[in-house]
Amino acid sequence: MSGPPLPAYAPVYYDETHHGKWYMQPQVMSMGNSANLMGYLLHHSTDTDGSFAICAAGGNCTLVSKRLYESIPSEHRPPLDTTDGGLAVSFMTGGSQKSIGSTIMPIVLTDANTNQKFCIKLYALVMEDLLMGMFVGKEGIKFIKGEMWGGGRVTYDMDFGNGKTATIVYNWR
Repeated sequence: MSGPPLPAYAPVYYDETHHGKWYMQPQVMSMGNSANLMGYLLHHSTDTDGSFAICAAGGNCTLVSKRLYESIPSEHRPPLDTTDGGLAVSFMTGGSQKSIGSTIMPIVLTDANTNQKFCIKLYALVMEDLLMGMFVGKEGIKFIKGEMWGGGRVTYDMDFGNGKTATIVYNWR
């Protein structure tokens, strides 16, 4: 059974559905296991609040764990494109993993200045054994315009174009 969907008034600020993205040599240049963003699923099981940890760090790709992807109720789960299956993703630690496919992953964020929820949709490779719910390589994400760490939190300034901006704050303490 699916939890309540995102309210109709929450806009989509950014959508990679028709951007024609792909990764020739996807790389994660971070340990990729420390959360510095919190996202929410657009649709989730009624026994959770839909939150998941995101690591935004060095790298040129966006990855989502198979576990997080499959936690989206099947009637709302975005399609898995298996033509991207078998793509090797290299990690800073020297190892690599192969993707099982790709999807357009909807993520709900909250603007710290307005408390308004909004959605972004990112092209992501689905990974069998990813430690985090999601990894976002900052080299491949152009909408993060500023980042400030301190006081037990990280603040991201984002500009999605067309006048759509947001400030996202993640408290890790």
